[in-house]
Amino acid sequence: MNSLPCFFVGNLYNKSRPLIKKGMKIIMQRYEEQKKLVSKLNVIDDVLFHKVVEDKEVCEEILRIILNKPDLVVVESQPQRFLRNLGAHSVILDVLCQDGSGDYFNIEVQKKNDDDHQKRIRFNRSNIDTSFVESGIKYEQLPDVYLIFLTKFDIFGEKHTIYHIERVIKETGTIVENGTHEIYVNTAIDDGTELAGLMQYFKKSVGVHQKFQKLSKRVQYFKESQKGVIEMCELVEEYAKKYVEEEVKKVEIKTALNLLQNGISVELVVKSLPSLSEQFVKELQAQLL
Repeated sequence: MNSLPCFFVGNLYNKSRPLIKKGMKIIMQRYEEQKKLVSKLNVIDDVLFHKVVEDKEVCEEILRIILNKPDLVVVESQPQRFLRNLGAHSVILDVLCQDGSGDYFNIEVQKKNDDDHQKRIRFNRSNIDTSFVESGIKYEQLPDVYLIFLTKFDIFGEKHTIYHIERVIKETGTIVENGTHEIYVNTAIDDGTELAGLMQYFKKSVGVHQKFQKLSKRVQYFKESQKGVIEMCELVEEYAKKYVEEEVKKVEIKTALNLLQNGISVELVVKSLPSLSEQFVKELQAQLL
């Protein structure tokens, strides 16, 4: 096949240039809009936190500061680790890490003080124990579990950046260890320590921080690089869709409960709200008995 004459190719290219320029302009405008959206995210936000902790070295840097363990080595990091509970409520952990000795570290982030967080921590701990401990293991071989709760509010209102919760004998104040460590850190109280500095970066995640280089460089990747910005925007869209679905389900559950309380049968409730299974509606009805 003969090639197209050079002058024809040149004319075709010249005629296409305005369209190419227009297309590039649209792409760049969209990128700038995406970048502006992502720039508003901070590490304390779930969507950005879940991305930065995919890197185990970032988790390692965070844990070393919170636990004051400069030699801690993270061997595995699992963001949004799903723990299935057959016949009961399953749980998704924000991130679950493990060190070389086999100890587990669950880090959770929370912006709103709108739940019973103490019982949430309790539930997470029980699921970690049952999900990762082999049958037949002796109790003395159980790994330590660190439950770390990072919040935007001072959870106990005692004006501290960090709180360590220990099991103690009430009568004597003696600490009794069982391998569980509860630690609460917040961005609300800045006591001037390195840990408080880390929490302030969680709250306002801008630029590369000299003390938290692994964390801040990963944040910069998602906020500044084109690939990272696009990846974050896609994730934001997924989170938004999931949020809407969850809110719709909450409304449907509330509606179902109201119908059941007014004597409407399970069958009619299911017909009115087809997204809810018959088994689920029966479980709602059982809660009212």
